[in-house]
Amino acid sequence: MRKVVVQVRLPAKLVEMLDKLADEGYYSNRTEAIADAVRRLVEKYSGGGRIAKVVRLYQLGIKAKPVSIEVNPQEVRKALSDRFGTDNVDEIMAIIRRRSR
Repeated sequence: MRKVVVQVRLPAKLVEMLDKLADEGYYSNRTEAIADAVRRLVEKYSGGGRIAKVVRLYQLGIKAKPVSIEVNPQEVRKALSDRFGTDNVDEIMAIIRRRSR
């Protein structure tokens, strides 16, 4: 796999924490730790389609750009069920409210 150099500025405390993970043997070095973190972030926010993306943005408190799409109710129910373990709106709202505390 081709590698690309990406420069980032991180708080010193965060770098110390990365070094500690490497020292404890969780990762070989900072690069490996950061690559794993980025990989996990990408996995978390990819997939699920447009509806799932709007739900994730809503959970993060970010207003999604207006989307003009035709919505298939069965797809919505499946996306909600996959994400929250239920398609019951009251249960989903309770889950979201608990997370925002």
